[in-house]
Amino acid sequence: MARLKLPCLNGATTPPLHRHSLANGIPVGYIPLADTRLTCLNLWIAAGSRWETATEMGLAHFLEHMVFKGSCHLAEGEFDWRIETLGGTSNAATGLDDVHFQVSCPAGAAMEALELLTDLVLFPSFQEKAFALERLVVQEELKQALDQPDEVAYQTLLRRACGSHSYGRSILGTPASLDALTVNTMAAFHRRLYGAGRLAVVVSGAVVPEGFHEDLRSSPLSHWAPVSPPQGGQPRLHIQPGHDHLTVKRLECARLMACWAMPPAAERTVLTGLELAICLLTEGRCSWLMSRLREELALVDELDLELIPLEAGSLAILEGRCAPARLHQLERLLPQCLTDWLRQPPQPHVLQRACRQMMTRVSFGLESAGGAAAYMGPSLLWGHGPPLDAQLMDLQTWTAAPLHTRVMPLFAPQRARWLSVMPG
Repeated sequence: MARLKLPCLNGATTPPLHRHSLANGIPVGYIPLADTRLTCLNLWIAAGSRWETATEMGLAHFLEHMVFKGSCHLAEGEFDWRIETLGGTSNAATGLDDVHFQVSCPAGAAMEALELLTDLVLFPSFQEKAFALERLVVQEELKQALDQPDEVAYQTLLRRACGSHSYGRSILGTPASLDALTVNTMAAFHRRLYGAGRLAVVVSGAVVPEGFHEDLRSSPLSHWAPVSPPQGGQPRLHIQPGHDHLTVKRLECARLMACWAMPPAAERTVLTGLELAICLLTEGRCSWLMSRLREELALVDELDLELIPLEAGSLAILEGRCAPARLHQLERLLPQCLTDWLRQPPQPHVLQRACRQMMTRVSFGLESAGGAAAYMGPSLLWGHGPPLDAQLMDLQTWTAAPLHTRVMPLFAPQRARWLSVMPG
């Protein structure tokens, strides 16, 4: 395949990345975007559910909630009031590897907003009363998740695919594990994981890197004490192949799901090849699986394949939804379609189509402050640190032959853990 020219959408180019670090080693990435007045402030911390011990299940997510209950310097609710008064919004999310806190605000309020966010995240107050009330909130969130048929199917697949690996555990924990957590346990978890060595900062949108960084040098963040840097924490993810069956009440339709173990996020070029393979398989009506299973046979109503980059081994999860009466046919034909796909390299025009689909998606994602920060945050946190256009450049290295020999076999049906789910 000839090398593809990188797209230049709406006359834009890939935004620049400016890398700096604070005196305590915290990496800081700046992504200036000329056409926005919004600044997106992001703290990424290597403190996701992967780092919980057996007695801490659900703690990483619970702590994310508790952070917003106030700090040593901010009363409960004061952070939200002050951020909203600045014209900003805040959000947070807990993942398997890390936790992410974000504030978006007008550019002129960015430094004040970052100082408020830093205070909240690094100095949480952990009041007993707030802890007890917030435990009820996360318990209700878990209860609602356990009552969602789709979530039950998804978590069952992960648990059976990943076995004893922490990636197979629910980020929300279990009713018993949440009951057992204490304020002291949470405070110890925070001391262990929230600090320099496990934290990265990304500022994107309307920002002047040199001036902002000069102000950041005198902030509490630059003096935050170091903690042990992330090192392994879990063995490499392996999946035991097999096929399970599950009946779930109130499920709207039947589905066939599959989970593959993939290379870790650090193997950036291979993951780009995996994303390209996913485009070939399921992106658009002309993709291999969609054209056969939905357009030709009308066998599936929906078909999704997602790659989840993770540090101890990534996950690829496939889900096909169909009428219950057609599940047995889907169990036979979907693996057969994958086997047929593996037999020969993709045709040049097919690969060209998939490359352009992926280039467009990546380029558009980098045009927004939030999208650019989401791409760069984990890379800075885990020390990968590629340039923003790395995925586009990596994409051009994948021609049909190496894609066929190195990447496509990773989707072999016999490597997957399968789960057939029927409505109860």
